[in-house]
Amino acid sequence: MTPDTPPVSDTPASDTGTHGWDPDLLLAVATTEEGCATLAQLGLVRPRQAAAMGLVPLPLVLPDKEQVWVEAARQEELLAIVQRRAAEAVARPALLTSARPLLREGGYEITPAVVPDRVRVSQRLEVRLPSFPHPYRLNVDRTFSVGELSGLDGDALVNLVGTDGKLQGRRRDAESSLARRLAEIEAEVASDAEAQAEIRDRLWRGTHHLTDAPSVLRRWEREVAAWAQDRIHARGRSFVDSHFDLKRYEDLFPQARSMPRRLVLVVGPTNSGKTHRAMQALKDARSGAYLAPLRLLALEIMDRLNKEGVAASLVTGEEEIRVPGARITASTVEMLDPENRLEVAVIDEVQMLADPERGWAWSAALVGVPAETVYLLGSPDIRPVIERMAEYLGEPLEVVELERKTPLKLIDRRLEWSDVQAGDALIAFSRREVHSVRETIRAKGLSAAVIYGALAPEVRRREAERFTTGEADVVVATDAIGMGLNLPVRRVLFTNLEKFDGHEVRPLKGSEVRQIAGRAGRYGKFEVGEYGVVGRGSPNALRHMYKAADEAVHAGMALTLRPTRTMLERLATYIDTDRLVPLVDCFAAADTRGSPYALANLTPVRKMAVALDARRLDFARRLTLLFMPADLDRETDADLVYGICRALERDQPLLLDNVAGKRIDSLDDLGLEAQSRICDLYYWATRKFSAMFPDREAVTERRAAVAERLAQVLALRSRARAAGENPNKPKPGFRGAARKRYGPKRK
Repeated sequence: MTPDTPPVSDTPASDTGTHGWDPDLLLAVATTEEGCATLAQLGLVRPRQAAAMGLVPLPLVLPDKEQVWVEAARQEELLAIVQRRAAEAVARPALLTSARPLLREGGYEITPAVVPDRVRVSQRLEVRLPSFPHPYRLNVDRTFSVGELSGLDGDALVNLVGTDGKLQGRRRDAESSLARRLAEIEAEVASDAEAQAEIRDRLWRGTHHLTDAPSVLRRWEREVAAWAQDRIHARGRSFVDSHFDLKRYEDLFPQARSMPRRLVLVVGPTNSGKTHRAMQALKDARSGAYLAPLRLLALEIMDRLNKEGVAASLVTGEEEIRVPGARITASTVEMLDPENRLEVAVIDEVQMLADPERGWAWSAALVGVPAETVYLLGSPDIRPVIERMAEYLGEPLEVVELERKTPLKLIDRRLEWSDVQAGDALIAFSRREVHSVRETIRAKGLSAAVIYGALAPEVRRREAERFTTGEADVVVATDAIGMGLNLPVRRVLFTNLEKFDGHEVRPLKGSEVRQIAGRAGRYGKFEVGEYGVVGRGSPNALRHMYKAADEAVHAGMALTLRPTRTMLERLATYIDTDRLVPLVDCFAAADTRGSPYALANLTPVRKMAVALDARRLDFARRLTLLFMPADLDRETDADLVYGICRALERDQPLLLDNVAGKRIDSLDDLGLEAQSRICDLYYWATRKFSAMFPDREAVTERRAAVAERLAQVLALRSRARAAGENPNKPKPGFRGAARKRYGPKRK
């Protein structure tokens, strides 16, 4: 504290000349005066802190022992100002009462302003704009201090307000700003009189209720932007319908339409030998392609062909293995090359045409693969759809029906966990359930292999080998077991008859039950296959599900389709935009009525487009990233997509070690699964942007190491349990715990 600063206490100073005034009014006036502030406004807590800054309190009686602080040198000046303003605030009600009728006669309104010692005077004016049906009725206003208007008679008051320069200026600004902006908007669409009329109508309808010019202008900007976006969408939708004509989707594949194709539909239940027949034709072909639903299945087919002396390559979204001299390519169905003419093509699991998420890829393959002979392998449910499409395309169709080589029967009672035997496959429908069932089985002294979608193909193969060789007694799997894994399973046991499909928990479909249950009873190893329920569920319910027709698969089912990169590029050029979202929206609104096609659910694509449009990347790179095999709803995928975008924005190479940890020995299975996913997406990035993601060899080695370690972790857990170690024995009442029995044991 300086020598000139008066002593300060923690209690308010006494008032000077304001005795009896409303403390709240004094505080409201003082805190709006420049140079005055409370402790809270200063960011302080104690009065001594303000005093240390050379501040003193105004001698006013304020509510709740509040104090207003000012510079010591200005204390008297600011006190006088606050007292004067407080007096005007006290006089404001009387001014409002006397001035309101006088100003209303002159076309003005007077109301209290926010600041206690000021009033607001407003005037309603009509602003007429050309081609608008009615004038805008806008308010212009300004505030006056009570002192400026006090003591004036009626004429003097109206004259002062009417000649006020600020109020007149705001009247002129309101009129000129609207007229000027309207002229600019019309100039932007001057070449189109119809568009001018349309935009004027839209501007009026969206703003006629507003009463001040700034609000009108802000709303105009939104309306103009929305109108421009609507025009882009309208032109885009028209272009999509006229140039692509998705009602004739098949015409977008000229290579396939220019050659005589023969379709061979091979239908039959699981374990009926569908793949064997098609593989023989593929091996005998001069050129061919195998289109698989899963990367794992494509990898198995490539290995099988190469072992049999037929050179074959692998191409998937996450991996590419080129074999010199290969005349056959095994790939996931999304990797279809519609320009490469072939002798034979095999499309596996063709019933996936009904899949709401990936069905578009099978649609493109069915109508677009340029092969002389196209083998379609699938369940009998899909036959009516293929027959209708063959007739629609005008292509000959041969249907081959196969029967199971071993009978399949339902176990007519619900099994208990103690009934599980070596050679069984237990089906769950989430990663968590798979591991829970595995723990239950291990508690019974059985070792278990696990198979679910999050595992890399290499790990799934190793887990399958552990079961096949007998190292693992049983296999616990999700419905991923239904495709691409031919295991020596004696019985398939469902641990649940419901699954979460990404949107809701629902009962299993008949096609799902038949696909999974059909894995029981491998030909040549078992004379009969069995399926049933274990732990919970009803055999009778499972029987009805097995026999139920799939409502989604019927003769009139629409084939879903999705735009390609080339289609999006052409549309972007036509509507002159570099944003992805309008392109996706234009295709989402495409007209397919009266055709056998329908647009697929483009919500995931649009979500990716929204994320990419927010990045500072050129259009070509964003378009490439749009088709990245990533799911933004998965945290691991979303983080890596963000990292890839950031590296491309900064033009700085992203090394593998910056996104994937070097040490994997300490990771559990969940961490290893995340590392595997990171390696998959990084490998994809190395193929698309090799200069920015240079560690292709390193990621190949890392992916193999992660797969090896994950297989070890899963195997070690299984062996530990089989050896009798049981640190986590289930507690009574939980799955796997012993259950008290009453009466004779059920048989």
